[in-house]
Amino acid sequence: AKTSWHRTSKSHHSPIIGSNIALPGINQSHRPQNYIYLPIIILTIIVIISLHCFFRSQTHQIITSLLPDWNHRLLLILDSLAKMLHHPATRIASSTVARRALTSHAAASISILPERLWAALPTSSSLRSSTGFGWNDINNATFEIKNVGKSITTRGMSTASSTAISNPAMFCRQCEQTQDHVACRTVGVCGKTAETSAMQDALVHTVKSISLWCVAARDAGATAEEMYEANWWTLRSTFSTLTNVNFDEDRIAEFILEGQKVKKNLADLVSEKGGMAPSDEVANVDLSSKSTAELEEYGYTVSVPNLQRTMGNDDCFSLVEVGTYALKGACAYAAHCHQLGYMDEEIMKEIHQAFAKLASSEPDMSGLLGNALKVGEISGKVLKLLDEAHAN
Repeated sequence: AKTSWHRTSKSHHSPIIGSNIALPGINQSHRPQNYIYLPIIILTIIVIISLHCFFRSQTHQIITSLLPDWNHRLLLILDSLAKMLHHPATRIASSTVARRALTSHAAASISILPERLWAALPTSSSLRSSTGFGWNDINNATFEIKNVGKSITTRGMSTASSTAISNPAMFCRQCEQTQDHVACRTVGVCGKTAETSAMQDALVHTVKSISLWCVAARDAGATAEEMYEANWWTLRSTFSTLTNVNFDEDRIAEFILEGQKVKKNLADLVSEKGGMAPSDEVANVDLSSKSTAELEEYGYTVSVPNLQRTMGNDDCFSLVEVGTYALKGACAYAAHCHQLGYMDEEIMKEIHQAFAKLASSEPDMSGLLGNALKVGEISGKVLKLLDEAHAN
């Protein structure tokens, strides 16, 4: 019940019991109200979350040292709250700051903070020394909100098209919850970081590279038994790039390096059988000696925007994207089939042929359309096999 303070007397009226309770020695007209502390608490929480967004590694160390038994739970809470701040209406999205240093620390937008909180945050010089950018960069990138949910634009740059953003920190649009219904460009709505996104881009490109060798090996007469290693690696690796399946960069790096060994075995197999090695540039990419950081750097070079620019035809590249995401789904279900003891060599042959087509940067409209339709056919075959596996 809401209490009412009588400013003309030193008594407190309780609406519950209907009586006056004398409070001697207290000036009721100046008695503070408890609820005034609520906004202070809320603002403090926002400051803590904001600092966590920019300096996650430091907050992790502090929490771990002070509360070792609770550090995991507290970090999960802070990360969840940070994602709440990362609302589409207040995200930072500008080519001037969408660099890798930004995504390492600025998981959520700071544009929603009240002006009086700026003084509590790090100075521009100290922030720049730790992250590589300062408040001026962020201010230049802050969204100008116009009819939130209908039209969100940045200064001089529309977000209505994927081609409007050059060199974003990441570009992931494989789920239906992408930022502004275009793509996640600073951090994924799912929580995926730009670093993880780059690693996944590198892995998908590796799948395309190895698929070219799989096609060459089968053309040379490789048997299903000889193709098993490449088949199973393809399914596991592709499945791992789906949303929320695997955000472990070190594990993704393991897939990539394992793929280099698979590729070498395929090259030896093609040579033994007197086959013809693929001449495509993608087929001969060698990542075997690269560290996780170097693989991440490579991933940025084969991101969606870069591949789209290389192809130079938005319509054709759209068919590449349709084929890529459809193959991810097909490989996920095919992986389930394998776990139940079923693998179809004909299906795997078609999967590798489809990936091999996607490895090309040639804007072949009819070929890519046929490939997309073929992937739909593959998906039907995979689901039929999965149904058979469950039934038996």
